[in-house]
Amino acid sequence: AERAQRLCVFARTPCQEVHITDSRPPSGVYMADANLVAEVSSALHEVLAPTTPPERRQALQQALQQERSRAGAGACYLAVLAESSDEALLWFALAVHEAALLRAADTSGGTAERQQLRAVLLGMLFGPRYETLPPSARGKAVSLLARLVVATWPAEDPTLLPSLLELLAAPGAARPRAAAVLAALADELAPGRQRGLA
Repeated sequence: AERAQRLCVFARTPCQEVHITDSRPPSGVYMADANLVAEVSSALHEVLAPTTPPERRQALQQALQQERSRAGAGACYLAVLAESSDEALLWFALAVHEAALLRAADTSGGTAERQQLRAVLLGMLFGPRYETLPPSARGKAVSLLARLVVATWPAEDPTLLPSLLELLAAPGAARPRAAAVLAALADELAPGRQRGLA
């Protein structure tokens, strides 16, 4: 018979519990705050592995979904965006911030966190790190930066849009990147696309 298994995963202090119905014996999985990123990375790769049993994959997907939707989770993943080369983890970190922007009354934490996120995204897309980013992370970073601009411009950074336009006008490697961000921004501003962004 199925029973509720307590699986406390991706926890910040204090521990936030995830209750998952699972027919297997308790696995003893506990992910402490100090190991959050490593545990999330491990869970992502286990989900993606073809040998993962369906029940385990479903339990991990539920836990990852809860972590992605956790209020305030974005701060945990800024360093991932700035430093990681793990494609699955980068994509997840970007998805965490995207989820925060899409939640009503939440624009990815406070102003300071949004400014940090903006700086990290600009570094990803216009810094030397761009060449080493997986294409999926590049695309999601472009989309997230466009959403961030829609949510915060011009109040928090009135110079960002003019800066992108300047990059578009200048020759060099940054031009197509700026064009991609501006195209994503135009898409975000299209009628019917602003899903609750403030």
